[in-house]
Amino acid sequence: MDTILLLYIALALLHLSLRAEGLKRPGSLTKVLLMPTLMAYVLANGSQPLLLVSLSLATLGDYFLTDGTRKAYFTLGMVSFALAHLLYSIHLLLRPLHQPLLVIGTLIALIPLIYLVLLLKASAAKLRYVLYGINLFVMTALCFGSGSHLASLGALAFIISDGMIAMDTLHRRRFSVVTEMAAYILAQLLLVQGLVNL
Repeated sequence: MDTILLLYIALALLHLSLRAEGLKRPGSLTKVLLMPTLMAYVLANGSQPLLLVSLSLATLGDYFLTDGTRKAYFTLGMVSFALAHLLYSIHLLLRPLHQPLLVIGTLIALIPLIYLVLLLKASAAKLRYVLYGINLFVMTALCFGSGSHLASLGALAFIISDGMIAMDTLHRRRFSVVTEMAAYILAQLLLVQGLVNL
């Protein structure tokens, strides 16, 4: 396996261990080092500007969400990740797409999107959650359309990760931070590996 990816996995395991032990400050430090490690992987495999900017925005999102209890920081984190997803989508649109796979991805991604809309209907949540969900839906459908199994699995892992955060934010169910982060770490790893190799 690539040395940089091994470093990413090692950092991820360290981060998850620190969070499991309740060590928030060192855990926050390892969290914001994760995406720059993937940026190094992208650079080592041929500079792809959209991926690099997307991962930079994800780094910002990670930073803001280290203090997600403050509403302003949570919103900034959400915007950062929404822009990161948008850039992933643009990256995918610049490459050939397989129509049958795009249709399959659309149908699969519709299920959590519909669930989100139904969930929000029964709550006082804002339009921003729906817009974020649509953004993630588009990225997921495009990942399937790209024909990359890794990117498709990464997008699905992102839906799981963000879904857990949404359920937590909407006070539907509380998930462990370690579980949420594990899904997120896996999502970014699969996405980046898939997109780099398109």
